[in-house]
Amino acid sequence: MATKQSLLITTTANRADVSDFPTLTGFAVDETTPDGTSTRYVIKTNDDSATWQKYDTSSKAWTDVATQELTPASVMTEGMSKTELEAVPSSAMTGFVGKQVDVAAAMQTENDSQPTINSVTVKGESGTTLKTETVDYPSITLNDYNAVDILDITVTKKEVGDGKVQVLASIQDADGNWGEYQDYKNYLGEVTTRARAISFRAVFTVVTIGTDVATLNSIEVRSRTDNVAVFTEGTSVCITKTYDFGNVMTRAHLVVKHHTVPDTKLTAQIALRNPPTTVKSELLGTGDGKQKTVKLAHITKLASHGFHLYFDGEEQARDTYSYSPTDGQVTYTATTGATVTVDYIYDWEPEKWVDMTYDNSYPDRKDDTLISEQFDYEAKGDSPTGSVGTVRVTMIQLEGKETDVTLGTGTGKAVSYKLAHHARVGKIQVSPADAKWRYKENTDYLTVTAAEGAEVKVTYEWVARPLALDSLIAVFDE
Repeated sequence: MATKQSLLITTTANRADVSDFPTLTGFAVDETTPDGTSTRYVIKTNDDSATWQKYDTSSKAWTDVATQELTPASVMTEGMSKTELEAVPSSAMTGFVGKQVDVAAAMQTENDSQPTINSVTVKGESGTTLKTETVDYPSITLNDYNAVDILDITVTKKEVGDGKVQVLASIQDADGNWGEYQDYKNYLGEVTTRARAISFRAVFTVVTIGTDVATLNSIEVRSRTDNVAVFTEGTSVCITKTYDFGNVMTRAHLVVKHHTVPDTKLTAQIALRNPPTTVKSELLGTGDGKQKTVKLAHITKLASHGFHLYFDGEEQARDTYSYSPTDGQVTYTATTGATVTVDYIYDWEPEKWVDMTYDNSYPDRKDDTLISEQFDYEAKGDSPTGSVGTVRVTMIQLEGKETDVTLGTGTGKAVSYKLAHHARVGKIQVSPADAKWRYKENTDYLTVTAAEGAEVKVTYEWVARPLALDSLIAVFDE
């Protein structure tokens, strides 16, 4: 079998950033090289003038590789093995301190086996006993108006070496008040915790950079919501089913009905395209017990989904063969005499979303809390058309910050002020500093007790309440 080679090079998205590490100690490589396979590596920094290099054990220094226009063959010939890269001493790492590091890796196989490279790590030390990072996450609303039971909190994390992840939580009680952060397990005792919302804070701690791992994978909260929808901050999207109308569509009209929510907005997009072609039971050949690679009869715009391989009508597991939608090649090993057939999709075009034009809005006749917004689309010039169509509605919660907003003058007694926006919990600052205050999140009223004659001001970050759709109607037209 011919030798096969490939080359991987890091980019700005995945190069190793060690600019914050005062001390670097070496490299660590996680790879698998079955018999007949091998790998090689070359290294450089992201400086404009940097060159690809390898470590020379004879001179105990980094030297340029001969071929700077890297190819799989050049790196396999001139690069370092895993053993050689991991043997680079800490004394040779000073040139990488305060920089970002790029890695080029070549892989080679002499047979059907495949080498894998999981990671190349630059090891270092933070210069302190511990490196700690604290991350606050957006609050999760369990019920807008009533406290509900927290049934369970499940935390999934990864801790390696001396890496630790501590998860803290703060809850909002029935009156809208938030408590101090504490270990999330304190809310899972024999007495059920009731809350309107919950916020999480994670504290990550490691001792040795590059060796210790502290990762928070997920936090899952189960609560008894009594059929009340649960939302978090951000942008949400609603996409209709995709329909094939048979005839080419060039225009569309969309009506979206939703509750009126301040500081939110809707956008709408449409996708029109031609229908793909589905092939059923195309014959590839008859098995002979040996591995075969066959090209499909149609290879134009092959879809990566919808592919199925059958031996005598029995579908084969996906990990027992390979299918390349790039060139339409299928590699499989079928038993002698087995009839090999495939199903697949070609002439498949991905959705290309185009903005619809805002037309008008009007209140609902029966419910004054609802409003209907209209959007239009008409294909012009090279705008997309097609018999296959769908629409997408994006619901956006706006956010911002109000600084030193004057509310009024203190009277020595509690005075309530309606804020212009829905304030983020924990992001409110009231002056004068000695004023007493509390915030009702469900009404956006801030109650302040300040000395008589004192000017009362507030600074706060805000985010809109969640926006949900009540209904939508999309009409497509030729």
